[in-house]
Amino acid sequence: MPPRSSLKLALALCAALLWAPQSAFALLNIDGTRNQVFVFGKLTIGYDSNIFSAAGGSGDTLYSAQAGLELKRRAGIISVNARAVIDRQEFQKNKTQSAWNPTFYLELNKTTGRTTGAFTVNAYRSSRADSAVNLRTQTWNFPLGLNVKYPVNDNFYITSTSGYLRRSYTDNTTLLNYTDYSEGIDLLYVYTSKTDLSLSYRIRVGNTTLDTSTDQSLMIGLVNQIIPKINGSLRAGVQRRSIDSTGDTFTQWTLSADLGWAVTRKFNLQAIAARDFSTTAVGGSVDTLSAQLRAAYDFNRKYQANGGLGYGRNKFLDGTTRGRRDDFFSWDVGLSATWSEHLHVGISYNYLHNWSSISFSDFERTGYSIDISSRY
Repeated sequence: MPPRSSLKLALALCAALLWAPQSAFALLNIDGTRNQVFVFGKLTIGYDSNIFSAAGGSGDTLYSAQAGLELKRRAGIISVNARAVIDRQEFQKNKTQSAWNPTFYLELNKTTGRTTGAFTVNAYRSSRADSAVNLRTQTWNFPLGLNVKYPVNDNFYITSTSGYLRRSYTDNTTLLNYTDYSEGIDLLYVYTSKTDLSLSYRIRVGNTTLDTSTDQSLMIGLVNQIIPKINGSLRAGVQRRSIDSTGDTFTQWTLSADLGWAVTRKFNLQAIAARDFSTTAVGGSVDTLSAQLRAAYDFNRKYQANGGLGYGRNKFLDGTTRGRRDDFFSWDVGLSATWSEHLHVGISYNYLHNWSSISFSDFERTGYSIDISSRY
C-alpha cells in the first residue's frame, strides 16, 4: 500500500473514533466491569525544526495518526491489561523518514496475597532523533519486566525488579544492536507510617556485537513521604561500570529522584533527576546526568496548563567519541482541554539547545504540535 494511502486509511480510522456517538464508557463490557474492551485514536500535526538533532539539520512538518485497542480483565487473582496500537508518522518533505510504529503490550498483575507483583511483555517500533549519534534511528524494541514485592514482617519488605531489553536497528548497518539484562533488589524498612527507608542494589549487563559492559550500583534512600508535602522516591549512592574488552572501569555517584508536591488543589509540581551510565548506538559508554522541573495547573475540570524546564549533561567515556561533552537546556509549555474521555485536545511548544564539544553535535531544536484524541 502506498505511504499516502496508508496515512489516509489511518486518518479515517482515527476520525471514525473521534466523531462516533458518545454513548458508553467502554466499547464493550462483559460480566459487568470484569472484562472491558476500549478503542482509542489520536491525530497529531506538528513541526520539528531539526529532525536529525544535528548542526544544520533540516526541519519538517509531521503528520501522525494512531489507533488502538485495549483489554482490561479483572476476574480472578491475576488481572490482565493488554494493548495493541498502530501509529503512522508521515513527514511532508523527508519522505524516507516516514514510518509505521506499532506497539504491543501485555501486563499480568497480582495485587492480592502475601506476594504481589507484575509481569510485562512489550514490543514496539520507534522512529526518533538520537542526539548521541546525530541522526534519526528506527528500532524494534523488546522489553520484558518482572516486579515482585514480598513482606518479610511488619517492618521490612523486599522488592525485586528484573528486566530484559533487546533493541535492533532496522535502517542502518553501522549501528549496533543492543541487549541488556538487569536485576534490582530493594530492602525497605517502614520507618514511619508515611516514610520508608531503602537499601538498593542493581546489576545490569549490556551486550553489543563489539563489547560487554557490567554496571553495579548501591544506593540508600527514602520512599513515599520525603518531607511533609513532598512525596515520591529519593535514592543516591555509588555506581561502577566495567568494560570487558579493554578492562576499563568508571566509578561515579548515582542518583534517582522523582518528587511530587501538591502546592494547592489545582497546582502541582514535579522534580525528576537521575545520573546513570548509558550505551550509545555505536557502543560507547556515556555518563548521563539530567534534571527536570515540571508544573501543571488545572483551571477547572476541563482546561489544564503544563510546562517544564530541563537541564542535562552527557560525558562520553570511551570509543570514537571519547572526551566529547554535551550540555543541554530545554523548556516546554502546553495547554489541553478535556470535554470527556471521548474528546481531548492539546497544543504544545518545546525548545532544546545542545552545546557540544563537537561542532556537528551543537544544535538547537524547536517544535510545536496540535493533537486530538478520543477513547471509547
